[in-house]
Amino acid sequence: MGLLQKINWKTRRWNLKFNLLDLYLHDGDQCWGFSFCEVIKDYRTYSLLSFEFRLPNGADRKVFQVTNWDFLYLSTPLLDKISDLNEDIMWGYGPTRWERFLIKIGDKLYK
Repeated sequence: MGLLQKINWKTRRWNLKFNLLDLYLHDGDQCWGFSFCEVIKDYRTYSLLSFEFRLPNGADRKVFQVTNWDFLYLSTPLLDKISDLNEDIMWGYGPTRWERFLIKIGDKLYK
């Protein structure tokens, strides 16, 4: 087995992508915005600073809509934590005061 085949075999499960700056000017999803220092690991995005939005078009979207945001790589871990807390409530575990506060913030950010 050659060196390149060994490298290919050892890295076959890696899925990593890095984008320094992306600008969205009404792209295919009708999004506007930007993404700075974005890392995509296992199909999940993490950005140093990101903001994407959609403008109202009069047909299916009547209001300004924020579709994606991230600040200091925190959006994805925060979404995971909020999802876990909501699932705990669904299964009957009582949330603490701090967890109820996080759920209220998460409901505002991810609606």
